[in-house]
Amino acid sequence: RPSMPYSETIDLQEAQVRNELVFACLAIKASTAQDPRLIVQQQRSVRGKVTYEEVPDHPLRQLLAMDEADLMKAALISWDVSNPRRAYFEKVYTGALLTGLNPLNPACMRPDYSRASGELIGYTYTDGVNRREYSLDELIVRAAPAWYDPPPLVAAMGSVDSDTSQTDYIRAFFENGGVPAGFLKYSMPLNDPQRAEIRAKWQAIYGNALGRQHDVGVLDVNADYQEIGAPLDKLSSQTLRSVAESRICMVFGVPPLIVYAYVGLLRATYSNLSEAWAGFWDATMSPAFKEWRIFWTKALLSEFESERDIRAERVRLSYDLSAVAALQEDVDAAQKRARDNWSAGGITLNEFRAEIGKPPAPDGDTRAGQVPAAPKQQKAKPRTVSAAMTEAIAA
Repeated sequence: RPSMPYSETIDLQEAQVRNELVFACLAIKASTAQDPRLIVQQQRSVRGKVTYEEVPDHPLRQLLAMDEADLMKAALISWDVSNPRRAYFEKVYTGALLTGLNPLNPACMRPDYSRASGELIGYTYTDGVNRREYSLDELIVRAAPAWYDPPPLVAAMGSVDSDTSQTDYIRAFFENGGVPAGFLKYSMPLNDPQRAEIRAKWQAIYGNALGRQHDVGVLDVNADYQEIGAPLDKLSSQTLRSVAESRICMVFGVPPLIVYAYVGLLRATYSNLSEAWAGFWDATMSPAFKEWRIFWTKALLSEFESERDIRAERVRLSYDLSAVAALQEDVDAAQKRARDNWSAGGITLNEFRAEIGKPPAPDGDTRAGQVPAAPKQQKAKPRTVSAAMTEAIAA
C-alpha cells in the first residue's frame, strides 16, 4: 500500500508552525474550546419528572478544575495534527484516586506490540532525550482509523503547500529587489570557466547575501539580460491565494472571516462576523464537543462511577456553555422578545422580569391587562368568654 504524503505527525506539526493560516485555524479551535466547562450531573426525579443537577464537588470536576483549558487545547491540537489521528494522556494517581492528566506529544509516541500474539500491549514515549514505556492502563488514548476519520491537516496539505509557496515566492521576490530571475546572454562563445566567473561576479555584486540587490546592473555591448520569471501582477496571486485559503479553512471547518483570512475580509461586515461565529459553533465546535463528551464519559467518568450507573444515565457528563459568548443571545434582542411576549399576554409579569434579570414582584403572577387580585383579608375570630376574661385580667 503506498504511503500517504505528509503522513508523519512531526511533518504536520512543522506545517502548523510554518503556515500562518494553519496556525490560526488550530488556534481559534483550541482557544474557543477553553470556554465550555465539563461538568458532572446526577439524575433527579421530582414528581415523575427526570432532571439533572450539577455535582460541583465531584472528584472528576476537581481533577479538571486546574488544567481544563490546557487539557482541551492539547486534545484538539493532537486530534487535528496527528496521523493516524491520536490523543494521548498520562494518568496521574494519588493513592488509588486519579488526580491528574498529562497530555503527551503524539509525535513522540510509538505503539508496542506483543511478539507472540501481535496484540497492542502499550506505548513508548521518546523525544530523543527522554524515554518511557507505558502500559495500556497508564494512558488514556483516543484513536480513530484513518479510513473513516483522517486528520484534517493531511487533507489540507496540498493547499497548505501552495499557500506557503506563494508566501515564499513573494518574500524572495522582494528580497531580490522585485527583479525576476533571468539569463545573461553574451554574443560570443564562452567556455565553462568563463561562465562560472561571470556568474560569480554577478552574484557577488547583486546577490542578496551582501544586501546589494538594489544596485544597478551594468552590461557591456556583448551582453543582454532576459527575464525568465513572472512579475507579481501576472500571477493572479489574489485569486490563487484566496482559493488556497478557502480550502484550508474548509478542511478545518473554520469560517475564513473569524481568523481574518484575506478571502474572508473581502466581504466582511459585522453581521457576517456574527453569523460566521454562529455557524462555526453549530457546524464545527458543537459536534466536536459532543464527540469529546462521549470519549471523556467512557475514559474518565468510569474512573469514578460504576458502569451500571453510567449506562443507566443516573450520572452523566455535560458541558456548561454559559461562558461561550457566541452562544449567548444579544441582550437587546432578548429584552425585546421578552417585552413582546409580555405585551401579547404570553407570559406573566414575573416571567418577564426573570427574562430581563429582575427579581419577582409580589403581584407578578398576572399578565398584561389583568388587574392584580386584592389580597384576601382574614376575618377576625369571635372572642370567647374565657378569652375576654383573660384579656380583662391582663389589663
